[in-house]
Amino acid sequence: MNGKSVLRWLILGLPFALPFYLVRFHVGSLPTTLLEVYFGLMVILFLYECGWPGVCDGWNQLSRWRVPMIAWFAVGLLSIFVSPNFFVSLGLWRAYILEPLMIFFIVMTVVRVEEDVRRLRSNLFLVVLMLGILSLIQFFTGWGIPHPWDVSILAGRRAVGPFLYPNALALFVTPVGAWAFALWVTKITSIKSQASKIWNLEFGTWIFSLIVILVARSNGGLVAFLVTALLILACASRTTRRVAGGLIVLAVAVCVIATPIRSKVVKTLTFHQWSGQVRLFIWRETWQMLKDRPIFGAGLSGYPIVFKPYHRATAIEIFQYPHNILFNFWSEMGLLGVIVFGWILIIWIRSGRGAVSAPWARGGVIPPLLAILIHGLVDVPYFKNDLAILFWLLIFLTTAEVTIEA
Repeated sequence: MNGKSVLRWLILGLPFALPFYLVRFHVGSLPTTLLEVYFGLMVILFLYECGWPGVCDGWNQLSRWRVPMIAWFAVGLLSIFVSPNFFVSLGLWRAYILEPLMIFFIVMTVVRVEEDVRRLRSNLFLVVLMLGILSLIQFFTGWGIPHPWDVSILAGRRAVGPFLYPNALALFVTPVGAWAFALWVTKITSIKSQASKIWNLEFGTWIFSLIVILVARSNGGLVAFLVTALLILACASRTTRRVAGGLIVLAVAVCVIATPIRSKVVKTLTFHQWSGQVRLFIWRETWQMLKDRPIFGAGLSGYPIVFKPYHRATAIEIFQYPHNILFNFWSEMGLLGVIVFGWILIIWIRSGRGAVSAPWARGGVIPPLLAILIHGLVDVPYFKNDLAILFWLLIFLTTAEVTIEA
C-alpha cells in the first residue's frame, strides 16, 4: 500500500477518528490529543505524496472558499491576541480554526471521485449507528456514565456515549441524523417506496440519531431534529406534506389531551424549566458584557475570565461558553467572527444549489445546517474539537463537486 492509499484511507476513516480528541497526553511539554496525531499524519502524508503541485491544485479547488477561509483564519488569529489567556487561546485556535480548515483543504484536494464521497458519508453514518448502540447500552446499564448523570432511569439518567457530557453526544448526531433523514425521504419519494430503498443506511442513521437524542435527554437536539424533519417532509412531496400535517395535528392533539405532556412541552419551549432559566440568566449577563466589548468580544477561551465581573446569578456556575450560537461566536471571535461565520453559511448554501436536482438530497445543505442553527440557539454546536471538524466535513459532503470514477 503506497502513501496515497494510506492518505485516502485516513481521510475515509476520519469520521471514526473524531472522538479521538478525548485521548489526551503530552509530547514533551506540548499538550495534544490522539485526534491531532491522526491529523498530523494526514498532513505529513499529503505533503509527501502531493507536494507543492498538490497544494496548488487544492488551492484551485477551493474556488469560492478561499477568501472566507482566509478571513476565518485571520479573525481566529486576531482573537488569540484579544484573549486574556494567550497560550490556551492559541491551543483552541489550532483545534477549532487551523486544523478544521486544513482538513477541509486536504479532503477537498484528495477526495475527487463520487465513490469516495459516498464512502466518507457512509462512514459518518456508521459512526452515528455505533454511538446509538453504545448509548443504548449505557442508558439501560448505567455503564460509563459520569456524575451527575449516573442516576436511575426514572431519576433522569442520561447517556453520554464516549463523551464527557450528554449534550456533546446530541450535538454530534443531530445534524448528521437530520441530513440522513433528508436523504432517506428523497429516496423513498423518488423510487416509489421499494422495501430495499426504505430499509437502508440512511434510515438506520436517522433512527439511531433520534434514539441517541432521546437517551441523552437533549431538549435542544430533539427540537432541532423534529423541526428540521417536519420541514423536510413539508418540502419533499405532496404525500410527505400530508404526513407532516398529520404529525403536527397528532402532536397538538396529544398535548391537548395529555396534561403532563402539554405542561412539559410548554415549560421547555418557554424556558420555564431549570435549564431554560439558566440560559436566560447567562444570555442576559452575556449581553451586558458584549455591550462593553462589542467589536472584539472576549477572545478565544476568554469568556469565563472576561464574563466574571458581569456574573450576578451566583447560584449558577460560569460556563465556558454562553450557549447561544450568536453569543458564542461574538464572545469568542468578536463581531468580525459573527460576520465571517455568516458569510461561510451563505457560501455553504450557495455552493449546494444545483449540485443535484432534488433540493433535500446530497446537494441540499439545508437539513444539517438548519439542525446546527436550531440546536445552536441553546447550545454550542461548533467550539469543540470534533464538532469543528464535523462542521467543515458536512460542508464538503453536501457541496462536493466530484467526478464519477470510471
